[in-house]
Amino acid sequence: MVLVVATAAIVGLVVAVVFLAVVGGPLIGLALGVVVAAAVAALAWWGSGPLALRLLGAEPADPVAHARLFNLVEGLGANAGVPQPTLYVVQAPGLNALTMGHSARHATLVVTTGLLDRLSRIELEAVLAHELSHIRSDDILTATVAVGLFGILGRPARAATGSGAGAVLASLLVPVSALAGLGLQLSLDPHREEVADSSGVHLTRYPPALVSALEKMELTGTFVPAGPGSPAIAHLWLGSSQPPPATDRLAWLTRLFETHPPLGERIEALREL
Repeated sequence: MVLVVATAAIVGLVVAVVFLAVVGGPLIGLALGVVVAAAVAALAWWGSGPLALRLLGAEPADPVAHARLFNLVEGLGANAGVPQPTLYVVQAPGLNALTMGHSARHATLVVTTGLLDRLSRIELEAVLAHELSHIRSDDILTATVAVGLFGILGRPARAATGSGAGAVLASLLVPVSALAGLGLQLSLDPHREEVADSSGVHLTRYPPALVSALEKMELTGTFVPAGPGSPAIAHLWLGSSQPPPATDRLAWLTRLFETHPPLGERIEALREL
C-alpha cells in the first residue's frame, strides 16, 4: 500500500506542477493531480493482475489435458496450506513458470508448455513447490502490483536499445524508464527467488529435483516471447523470460528490469543444502 500510494502521489504531484507551469490555476492543477494520483493508485492495485494476465496470452489449464499439473498442485497445496490457485498455460517452448495475485485465495499459477513437456514429474513438482512458496510468503502481491507501477515501462527500456524510429521514440522515455527500473528493484526482495528455492525444497524434501529442473531450464532456455507486453511481466517469471538486448546500447537500462539471479548461482546454492 505504501508503494502504491507513494508512486501515485509522485505522479499526481508531477502532473499538478506541469499543469501549473503550462496553464496556471493552482486549484485546478491540484484537483487534476489528486484525480490522476487516485487513478494511478486504483489502476495499479486492481488493474495490475488483469493486465498481467492479458499480457501473458495464457489459456486456462485443462483438467484433462493437464491432469498431472492439477494433481501436483493440489497435493503440494494441501501440504503447504495454500489454497488451489487458478492454473493457466502459455504456449511457449521456454521452460518457465510464475505466480501472481493479490492474496493466496486469489492467486494465479502459470506454466509454459515447454515446462510441462520437458520436465519429469518429480522435476515439475519441485518447480511448482517453488511457485507455491511465493504464494505462501505473500510476496506475489508486491510483484503483481509492480506490473502496473513499474513493469509497463520495461518495454520502452528494451526498445530503446534497438535501432530505427521506434528506438528513437522509446529513447524519449529513458529517464522515466530508468526511474521505473529503480522502483522495481527497490520494491522487490532481491533474494525472493532464492528464498522460494529454499522453501520449495523444504516442501518436497528433495533438493536434487529442483537442481535437475533448473539445469534443464538453463540448458533449454527460459525465454517466453508472450507478446509486446512481455517485458512488463518479466520479473514475475521463475527464470529470466527476456533474451539479451540486440545491442549494448543502453544495456544498463534493461538490466534495471532484470530481477533474477543467474540460474547457475541458484543451482550451486541448492547443491550445498
